[in-house]
Amino acid sequence: MAISKKKDLQLKLGNLLLAIWLSTVPTAITYGALSLHGLNICNNLNNKLEIENKPQVKQYCQQASWDTSKNYIVLIGFFITLPTWLWFYLSVKKKKYQ
Repeated sequence: MAISKKKDLQLKLGNLLLAIWLSTVPTAITYGALSLHGLNICNNLNNKLEIENKPQVKQYCQQASWDTSKNYIVLIGFFITLPTWLWFYLSVKKKKYQ
């Protein structure tokens, strides 16, 4: 049985919404892990520096770490959502229309 274009579009959109919803937790976990990694780098750098203005360097480093992680949040979400959506779409399409 062939699938109509309208049903296919509904299936794609429905599965995309489901994939976005289900990928929020893994995206948040990945964002948190990358942020903690950046903060650990800042702490290690701060411990190895032998300069007078360590607190200022640490503050700038931590801010740069958070900003970098924020810049990648959409990309992280995309690469987690896309395979989830494709898996849902293909498995539901196969189950319903074969």
